[in-house]
Order: sequence, then structure tokens, then C-alpha cells
Amino acid sequence: MKSFNPRARHCPICDEPCKKKGKTAAGSQRWYCKNCRYSFTSTRTDQQKLAQFREFCDYVTDTEPKRRLAGSLRTWDRDHAWCWDTRPVWEPTGEVYDQVFIDGTYIAHGWCVLIAATTDGVIAYQLCDKESKTAYTALLSRIPAPAVVTTDGDKGALAAIKACWPTTHVQRCLVHIQRNIRRITTSRPRIKQHKALYKIALNLTKITTAEEAIEWQKGLSAFHSLYDQWLAERTYKHTVPASQVPKFAVNNKSWWYTHHHTRRIVRSLDRYIKDGVLFTYLDPAIDPAQPLASTTNPLEGGINAPLKGFLHAHRGWSEDHMLTALDYWLYNRSINRQPLETFITNTRQTQPASKHKPNSDQPAKIDNAIDHEQPWEDSLTIRKGWIRN
Repeated sequence: MKSFNPRARHCPICDEPCKKKGKTAAGSQRWYCKNCRYSFTSTRTDQQKLAQFREFCDYVTDTEPKRRLAGSLRTWDRDHAWCWDTRPVWEPTGEVYDQVFIDGTYIAHGWCVLIAATTDGVIAYQLCDKESKTAYTALLSRIPAPAVVTTDGDKGALAAIKACWPTTHVQRCLVHIQRNIRRITTSRPRIKQHKALYKIALNLTKITTAEEAIEWQKGLSAFHSLYDQWLAERTYKHTVPASQVPKFAVNNKSWWYTHHHTRRIVRSLDRYIKDGVLFTYLDPAIDPAQPLASTTNPLEGGINAPLKGFLHAHRGWSEDHMLTALDYWLYNRSINRQPLETFITNTRQTQPASKHKPNSDQPAKIDNAIDHEQPWEDSLTIRKGWIRN
């Protein structure tokens, strides 16, 4: 009697070994059971799942819209629905970096994404509702203290750096400082004081050597010598109409500095020099493997801007889908990334919604229905219709 190949498929009805019987129009092997005369194809669900997951990874890491994918959109959604429950696994390297950039960017559904990155890629990220010390602490506590951290100067970020990385040198982003000055002087200043201050701001981002940094500080000192008296001018409340009193001086001030905003930005430059956060990238005591950056541009332009473009291309995602895609998109640009196919089995377990059960016999203060099983009913819980006398 002819024996079957040990690798032959077994019939799903009688569990007997089957023989090959040609192929389908799609090229799949057809099997035939001689016992029950049943013909079937043996599908490789693992290969099918892998192909679907690869298509999903391509979709959530690119700006290509779904309408350009092959096949029906509803079919694609149905076949790849299980992929949205997967997540990449972020594994910290423990490496101590020379320079780390941190910044936050706001996205849809009221989320803020705090990102820590180097010039090579993303180290970690943290979701929050707004930039704060607590949110930045949750991010920085997962990363070893680097030699230099570059930030735009958010108060929450500076407080978290002081708490988590007390030995790390801080570099304030020079582009953000220049932008703050431009907000006061405008790009076409009219008065001579603003023209001089705007020139100082333009020269700030051109400094590449310690000698140029010294010359820049001399220029700021010259500005003080020329215009400190102008910055000290005061305006008294009784000399101006009530409609012209600035908001910060309406309630509890009898006078204020006439050039309040200009004075504040100049004093901030003095404070940055005193704290030593303007020219950290030129500090000879720091010996990095490559030159340090003076701005957060590698993070702003290299990660934040493409992230905004990616989410805009896929606008309309639900909150859950957006956060899943965000996780994959950032992981695909991380430093310690693995092939995305390795996370095909890393699925999250969805917890069923538990029904509300009061812990006592007292009436629920907030509920969604009237419980007729309780021995009491005060008729003041849930009502429908018009109130009638």
C-alpha cells in the first residue's frame, strides 16, 4: 500500500493524510482527502499575519495615505485591525551621551509629546498634557545624565534637569533666545535701541569660537553703557489715561518701567551669561567626541517637524490609533531600534469595562440608570421629559 509523505497535510474532517491535487488560481497548494473526498487548501496563518504586520508597519511609519494602498479600505481595516493592539518595546541602552536635546511638541487630542534625542535618533519620549516638571522628570529619570543637555528654557524642563541631572551642563537654545528678542524688536526695528539689540541677537547665532563669544559679551556691555538710562525710564500711572495702563500694572502698581519688555529681555541675557548657559558648547572643559550644537534644531527640525507632518498626513485617526502610530514612528527613529517584525506578538490585553457596583446601600451620587432592585427610590436621580407642576 502506498504510504503518504510525513509532511502531508491532514484532513480537517477525518484527520487522515491527504495528497496533493494541483494548485488554485492564486497559486496555493490544494490537498485532497481520499477517505472523505474533501478538497481544501492549507493556509499558513503565521505567514499571512507576518505579511499583514509588515504592511501595517509600513503604514504607521510613513506619510503614504491609506487610499493609495492596494485593495479596499474596509478590507484593509478588517485584516489589520489586530495590529493596532501591538506595541514596540523600548529598551534603554544605558549609554552616557555627550549631548541630549529635550523638547515638547503638542499634537491632537490634547496630548504633549516630550522627546529626548541625540543627533543619531530618539532616546525616549513621554506623553503628558503639558510641559511640566513632573512630566520632564518622568522622561529624564529613564536616561543616564549626559555631559550637556540642550533645551529651549521651559521652566519645567530646567527644574527637572536640576533634580535629575544636577551635574549636567545646560545649553540654552540660541535660536529660541534670538526669537524672543525678535518678538520685542521685530525684524525691522525702528528705534536705535531696538536696532542695536536686534544686531546683538543676529550675532548670537554666528558665534563659533570663544573669542567671538567674548566680543559678543563686550557688545552687550556696550549696549548697557549706551542705553541703561533709557531702560531705567519710568511711567507713572497718574500721568497716563486708564485705558493705556498695561495689564500687569492695573491693580497694584503706581509706576512701571516704560520699556518693560525690552528691559526684561536684556536682563534675561545678563542672567544667561551669569548662569553660564549661553556658550556651554564652547566650554574647553567639556571634551565631546564631536562638536556640540548650540540649538535644538536637530530635534526641532529632525524629529518634531517630520512628526507633525506625519500626523497631519494621517489626520482623522482616533486617539488610540494615533498613539499607537506615534509609538511606532518614534521607535523607528530611535537609537536602539530592532526590526519592527519582532513585535508581532507583543500585544496588549484589553480589559473589559467593569460595571459600576456601589459599595454600600446608599444611593449613587452619579449614575447612568435607575436601579429598581434597591429598596428605596427617592425620585430625584434620573428624569426625562419636561418638568410639569
